[in-house]
This record gives sequence, structure tokens and C-alpha cells, in this order.
Amino acid sequence: MFERTKLLLPLAALLLASANSYAQDSGPAIQLAQMGGAMHAAAEVCGDYSQTQLDEMKKQQKSSIQSMGLNDEDFDKAFEQGLDRGRQDLQKATAEQRNQMCEQLRSGPKF
Repeated sequence: MFERTKLLLPLAALLLASANSYAQDSGPAIQLAQMGGAMHAAAEVCGDYSQTQLDEMKKQQKSSIQSMGLNDEDFDKAFEQGLDRGRQDLQKATAEQRNQMCEQLRSGPKF
């Protein structure tokens, strides 16, 4: 899972660039949960994963990030922030930008 995350960090940075202000004061676990939410939004747009697969990936992310000391409630809140922001950013993106992002997602390893 972390290998995929490493490959997709540039994409997540793009999705969360405009959300920088709310993430500045948060710790790395919160930021990772937000990034997971943004990646979830991207995966929804690209349509390469079923809802079951997306739910499983979120569950795995939650478990991994909890080992950093983040509780369920804080993970869910941060994930939803990232998901909402990712969806907003993707709505503003051009079709070409969305296609490029989807190609980047597809070039990474599959679960």
C-alpha cells in the first residue's frame, strides 16, 4: 500500500494544493488521511475501482494511519475533508487534466 502511495504523491499534492491552508497546522497522520480522501475522489472519477475495492482501500488506510496514533473519528473527519476537497478540485479540472490524472493512477500498481 505504501508503495502505491509513494507513486501517487505528486497527484495527491496536486489535488490538495488548494487545501494547504487547512492542513498546515495538522500532523502527518491527519495529512495522510486527507490525502487518502483526495485519492479516493480521484479513483471515483477514473472509475477503475468498484465501491467495494474503494471501501477496502479506505479500511486499510485507516488501519495503517491508526498505527500513527490517529483515532477513528479524526481519521474519518480528515478523510472526508480530503474527499470533499478532491471532488471540488476535480470538478474544476479540465477534461485533459482529469484524463492525465487517471493515466497517472492507472500507471501505478493495482491492488
